[in-house]
Amino acid sequence: MSSTTFNNAPRTVPATSNTNRWERSVPVYGVSVINPFFLFLVGLAVLSLILTVYREAVGLGPASGMNDKFGWGIWKTFNVVVLTAWGSGAFAVGIAAWVFGRKKLFPLMRMALLTSMLAYACGLCLLGVDVGRPWNFYWVIFPWHWNIHSPMAEIAICMSIYASIPLFLENIPPVLERVWHFDDRFKPVVEKLEHALHYFFPLIVAAAYLLPGMHQSSLGALMLLAGPRVYPLWQTPFLPLLYVGAAAFMSFGCVAGTTMLCCLVWKRVMDMDVLDEAARICAWTIFAWLAIRNLDLLFRGSLFLAFHFTRYAGIFWIETLLIGYGGWLLWQSLKNHQTRTMFLGYALSSLGGMLYRFSPTTLAYMPGAHAAYFPSTIEILIALGFACTGIAIFLIMVKLFAILPAPNQEWRNMAAYFKARRPYISWTKYFNFGFFGDNEPTESN
Repeated sequence: MSSTTFNNAPRTVPATSNTNRWERSVPVYGVSVINPFFLFLVGLAVLSLILTVYREAVGLGPASGMNDKFGWGIWKTFNVVVLTAWGSGAFAVGIAAWVFGRKKLFPLMRMALLTSMLAYACGLCLLGVDVGRPWNFYWVIFPWHWNIHSPMAEIAICMSIYASIPLFLENIPPVLERVWHFDDRFKPVVEKLEHALHYFFPLIVAAAYLLPGMHQSSLGALMLLAGPRVYPLWQTPFLPLLYVGAAAFMSFGCVAGTTMLCCLVWKRVMDMDVLDEAARICAWTIFAWLAIRNLDLLFRGSLFLAFHFTRYAGIFWIETLLIGYGGWLLWQSLKNHQTRTMFLGYALSSLGGMLYRFSPTTLAYMPGAHAAYFPSTIEILIALGFACTGIAIFLIMVKLFAILPAPNQEWRNMAAYFKARRPYISWTKYFNFGFFGDNEPTESN
C-alpha cells in the first residue's frame, strides 16, 4: 500500500523495506511557510494576544466564565492539564526508547521534543494569563517568599524549569545542525556548543525524566485536596498515578499521530516498523491504565456509580469507551496493518484521555449546589489562540529544521533540490550522515 495515505488496503509485507526506513530527520523542504492556513493560525494568535491585554485590564470576572465556585477555567484545565499531557512525548517516548531499550522509537525523538516544548510553553503562557498580575513576576527570584506548601507552586516551578532548561536544550541540536550545514563562519561556535551539550547531557536527561513525572503526578495530587467535591468515580488516592498514565498514552498519540499526519500532508513515507512499535506500547499502556482504574473503582466500591442514570456516569462511559476502543484499534492495526485504523486509535484514545483530564477539575467537580461554569467566548478564543501559536511555530520549525524522520534518500533529494535552487552553497558537506560525520549515508547506515 502507499505509505503516504490512510487507506484500508493491508500491507503486503510485514516489515518496512529499506527505501521506507526512517534513518535520519529531514526538513520539509520546497514548501512555503506562509500559506492561508498559516495566516489563519497567526490571525487567531494575534487576536488572543489582544484579548489577553483586555483580560489583564478588566480582570477575570468580565473576561471569563469563572466564578467563586469554579476558580479554574479552560486556561488551566485545557491549556495546562490537557496540553501538557499531550506534550509529555519527550518524557514517555524517551523513557520507552532509552530506559526500556525500545530503540525503534529513536526516529520519533525530535518530534517528541518539539511537540513537548511547544505544548509546555503554551501551557505556561496560559497559566500566566490565568493567574494575572504579570507585574508581580519579579517575586519568582525570591525563593524565600514562595509558598512551598502549595502543590500548584510545585507544578509551576517544575513546568517552568522543565520547559526552559531540559526541553529547550534538547531542541538545540536541529538548530546547530542547520547552522553547521549552511554557514561555515559559525562552525567553531557550533562545535563548542555541541561539545558542551554532550558534556551536560546526562544531567539534562535526568532532569527531563524527573521534572515532568513530578508535576504530572502533582496535577492529580492537587485534586485530592478537593475531597468529596470531586465525584467518587474520579476521586481516588491513585489519581496521581492515573494522571501520569493518561499523559503517557496521550503523548504517544500526539507524537505518533502528528508524525503520521505530517507524512500524509507532506507526502513523506511512513516507517511502519517504528509506528507499529509506538502503537504496541501505547495499546499496552492503555490496557494497563484501564485495568488499574477499574480495579481501583471495584475495590473502593465506587464502580456501581457508573451504572446510575446520571451525567457523571455518562461522562465516565464516554471516557472509558473512547480510551478502550482507541486502544483496541491500535492493537488491531498491528494485525491488519491499516494506517487509518492506527491513526483513528490514537485520535480516539487521546480524546478520551482529554475528557479524563478535564473531569476532576471541571466535568466531575461539584463545588456546591447550583454551581456551574461554562467558558466565555473570550476564554475560548484565548485558549485556541495560544494553541494556534504553538501549531504555527511547529509548522515553521519542521520546515526550517530537520525534525520529521525520513529515509536517507529524502535527504539526498533535499540536497539536490537546494543545489539547483542555491548553487552558491557547497553541498558536498550536506550529504554528511552524522552530525559531524564525513561519510555519505548508505541504506545500511
